[in-house]
Amino acid sequence: MSKVAAFPVDKDVQEYDEYSFTLPELYRELAKEELREDDAVRERSLTEMRQWIVNNSYIRKCRMDAKFLLRFLRAKKFSVPMACEALERYLMMREMYPGWFKGLDSSVAVMKELYMDGGVSILGQDSLGRTVVFFRIGLFEAEKLVPPQGGKFIALLIESMLEWEEVQIGGLQVMVDYTDMDMKIFEKWSSSELQIIMNAYTLSYPVRYNDTHAAKLPKKAVPIIEQILSFADPKIRERINCYATVAEMQKHFDPMLTPKGYGGEIDLDALNRKMWARIEQQHDVLMGMDDMEIDMDHYTPIWDELLANVPTQVPLH
Repeated sequence: MSKVAAFPVDKDVQEYDEYSFTLPELYRELAKEELREDDAVRERSLTEMRQWIVNNSYIRKCRMDAKFLLRFLRAKKFSVPMACEALERYLMMREMYPGWFKGLDSSVAVMKELYMDGGVSILGQDSLGRTVVFFRIGLFEAEKLVPPQGGKFIALLIESMLEWEEVQIGGLQVMVDYTDMDMKIFEKWSSSELQIIMNAYTLSYPVRYNDTHAAKLPKKAVPIIEQILSFADPKIRERINCYATVAEMQKHFDPMLTPKGYGGEIDLDALNRKMWARIEQQHDVLMGMDDMEIDMDHYTPIWDELLANVPTQVPLH
C-alpha cells in the first residue's frame, strides 16, 4: 500500500471538511453529559484550536481535520488550552520515539499475526457506549512481542481506535485474562522501555480509560506488573480491579459482548478478522500522520522536563 495521507498536514492549507455528528444518539448524550460537547461548543473549540496551531511556529505540519483535533478536545472536556497542551505532548512523543510510534503499518505481516494470534480482541461497544478491549495474555508469543515491535503493535491499535469517534466519546473498558501467561514476554523489556510505552499509552495518547478487570495474574508476575503500572497515570491505577478467578472477571463483560468460553456467544476468531479489516481501513491515515512535523530544538528540552516531572515507581496498594 502507498503512503497517502487522507487529510492535509500542511498548516497553510485552510480547507476542512464540514463536520457532521453521525453516531447514535447515545453518544450525543454522553458527549453532552460527560464531555460538555454540543454543536456550538464543538465548532467554537475547533476554530480556536486550529488558530492556535496556525499561530504556533514550533508546530510545522499537523493534521487539522475535525476528527483528529476532537481526540484531544474530547479527552480534555473541551478545554482548548489543555487540548492544545495534550496535542503538543502527543506530537513530542511521536518525534522523540519514532521507532515506537511512527510507521504504524498494518500491512506488515507480523502486525496482522499478532492480532490474529488472539492475544488482544476489540469486542465492540457495550450498552454504555464503551469500546471493550479483551486481552488473553497467554496467547501472545513472546518472540513477537519484543520491543519496540510489541509496543508499536499496541500503538497501532490505539491510533486506529482513536480514529473511531465512539472511542473518543465512550472511552475504553479493558478486560485481561492472564491464564497461562508466558513469563518470557517480559525478558526482552528493560525498565526504560516499559516506561516509554506506559507514558505513551496513559499520558500521551488522548484515550479515555474506564474500568479495567483482570484475572489469574501469576504471583511471580505481580512485581513486574506493579512496575509497569507504576509508570501509568494514578487515575488509571485506581480503576483496575483484580480477581483470583476468570469466573469473577467474566461477570463484568457486557452480555452482548461476552466471548465463547467466557459464558457468551461471541466467536473471537471471526470477530478478530472483522476488526482487523476495519484497522486496515485506517492504513493510509495512520501512515500519513508520519508527515506531521515539529521543531525538535524547541520541544526536546520541554519533553525532558515533562519526563522529569512524571512520578515513577509509585507503590501500589
